[in-house]
Amino acid sequence: MIAADRSGSGKTTVTRAIMLSLKKAGCTVIPFKCGPDYIDPMYHEQITGIRGHNLDTFFTDREKTRQIFARDCLDVPEGTPVRNRIAVVEGVMGLYDGLTGFLPEGSSYDLAEALHMPIILCINARGAAETLLAIISGILSFDKSNLIRGIFLNEVSDAFFPLLAKKIEDYTGLPVIGHLPKNDDLIIESRHLGLHLPGEGDTEKQNSLLYEAVSQRCNIYRLLNLTEMADIDYVRPAKRIRGLVKIAVARDEAFDFFYRENEFVLENSGAELVFFSPLHDEKIPDDVSGLILPGGYPERYMDELIQNTQMIASIRAVIKDDMPVLAECGGFMYLHQTVDGKGPLVGALPGDCFYTGKSVRFGYLKAHDKGHFFVRDGEEIRGHEFHYYDVADPGQNAVATKPSSSKKREAAFCDKAHFLSFMHFYYPSCPSFAAHFVDEAIKYGRKIQKQL
Repeated sequence: MIAADRSGSGKTTVTRAIMLSLKKAGCTVIPFKCGPDYIDPMYHEQITGIRGHNLDTFFTDREKTRQIFARDCLDVPEGTPVRNRIAVVEGVMGLYDGLTGFLPEGSSYDLAEALHMPIILCINARGAAETLLAIISGILSFDKSNLIRGIFLNEVSDAFFPLLAKKIEDYTGLPVIGHLPKNDDLIIESRHLGLHLPGEGDTEKQNSLLYEAVSQRCNIYRLLNLTEMADIDYVRPAKRIRGLVKIAVARDEAFDFFYRENEFVLENSGAELVFFSPLHDEKIPDDVSGLILPGGYPERYMDELIQNTQMIASIRAVIKDDMPVLAECGGFMYLHQTVDGKGPLVGALPGDCFYTGKSVRFGYLKAHDKGHFFVRDGEEIRGHEFHYYDVADPGQNAVATKPSSSKKREAAFCDKAHFLSFMHFYYPSCPSFAAHFVDEAIKYGRKIQKQL
């Protein structure tokens, strides 16, 4: 795991640099992100050629998290040698920062501890010297499981690095495996909703510059000597025969926020996933019995989405026919009449989704639908929200709870076959959620067959 003392220390840049180095060294790098994040895994995939994965000890307990990690480590191209595989996890926020900032659940350290995973501590060394020893010493004093095995220094000059590294190694006994100097050309720019997406700049060129910088400054073989961890016994879950029903899942530039782990849960429930583009395709795929519209940035592609009237008509038709539908955040917005007054869009939900200029809701949540169709009585599905858009009526058929405060509110439009909301969900936290959706899709498919 690449973790840091705080947000803004350069975890993403250092993680990308290390992934690039490992890839160039002949490793098959299996990428992971700690916490609810869609964009960092896209950058990981661009480097590794393998879909990014998400792990979070708030979403799932430690044992389930261990099993998800073990399963995800098998998600590599066929024939990949086992000896060349290495999992790299990018941490979140500061190493010990979890739920509410002070509880362990959801923190990078809690995840590393659950997996017994070695940690490389990324420290931003800009403008500091001996004070860094105090900072590192304090961080190490919280490391009760002795997981921190090495240090990487960010934003330190080539001239100062040897002296600083020796001081740190002498004081802590930990190896300093490398460093990067300050270079704004290596940093991914942010927007209000997070980092820019990989396709929005010349990230291939940036990756080339980043590898050139890190290859001269990081001892990758010294790093590899620190990475060994105990095996996790993977118990394959009971699952249905795959392909009982086809589910259409939107995936393109506008809708691309969907966890890889969600796909696995749907497939284990019997679904065959068929991907399509609301931007570029004329209609949803043939022979599907369910529809999933994930989050993304549809507001950036409003004109194209509105102009694709054939796709809008296709989605309107299946919703009118009561096809089971799941929609999250951006997909939820697309189902409304307009966004920022622009439309018409699908119009299955009333009103306009409008930009507020600030984060409307942010952070973890737990939820269930009032009718307990998707989430059984006594259970909950976990996820998060992060959106700058709002709507006059977010739905009254589900209850969302903030785990940090226990505050409850109504959210989502739900019935037996539909769950439509601003919320993003992590299906492994409640597998029955996905299983119910697949069951409803199977029923819908049988109904359509009878009508033919």
